[in-house]
Amino acid sequence: MLLPENIREGLAAVSIFFGLISSFISFKSVLKVHALKITGILLLLGLCLFANNPWSYFAGIFIIATAVTRTEYLQNLAAIIRGNKEYFDYKKEFVSNQEIFDHKLQEIIEFKQDEKQPSDDTELVTATPGGVNTIETLQPLQLALIAEDFAFKEIERRYNTPIQRHIRITTKGKQLEFDGLLELKDKSVICATKIIPHDPFPIEPLTYSIQQILHETVEYQKIIHKNKKISISYVVVNAFVKETKEELIKHLSKIRLKNASDEVDVEYLLFTFDELGIPVSDSLKSLS
Repeated sequence: MLLPENIREGLAAVSIFFGLISSFISFKSVLKVHALKITGILLLLGLCLFANNPWSYFAGIFIIATAVTRTEYLQNLAAIIRGNKEYFDYKKEFVSNQEIFDHKLQEIIEFKQDEKQPSDDTELVTATPGGVNTIETLQPLQLALIAEDFAFKEIERRYNTPIQRHIRITTKGKQLEFDGLLELKDKSVICATKIIPHDPFPIEPLTYSIQQILHETVEYQKIIHKNKKISISYVVVNAFVKETKEELIKHLSKIRLKNASDEVDVEYLLFTFDELGIPVSDSLKSLS
């Protein structure tokens, strides 16, 4: 028998029926967005009533609520139910793609402006990503984003754990942004990247960047209120030669922040584009 056995099943059938009607209306309706929302709510309501399970009702309430209320309210409610007090101390979110592009482009411009010899910011860099036979002409920003992704994969292979990329930590009066954050059982690894698609590059912006990430790491340690060890993987990608890498690591290793003391370990990872599988053109290498 297809007839409902009780009022609950009858309401479920009616809900699904009107949900299907709403879905057909949305095909040509001017109010397509609203019609689709109503369709989803009615179909979900019908399925929950048919399931007649406390967990399905609980999930249904949250799913339906996403269509009628602010996501922030639901996040707060979920944190209260889970008893997650840390959620109210700080919030973690992903930085938008546009902000990432703007930030990386600004870094490239700053490094070029600090060079002894001026150069054109719109200059193209020729690079061949690994496994690709054709030569692609990339803007410095494009090359920086590709190299950062490849560098992150190297770190992920080392720890066998995915990196949370471009994270913003927000708390009362403070906002911290990290290129990457890797959460392990025994420690947290903060990843900072500096992709410099031209050479030579000045050391001053690099020194300032390291001091800044050290300061932000100490602030992050205060925010999370955990006795978890924190380390920094500071990545520099350039077309430098081996001798230059060794000298640069010696110089960078001397940079410390007073209030960071020995609580924060800093690991410097220097890669060439070739090492990451992005062979660059001879014109870029000749500048090394």
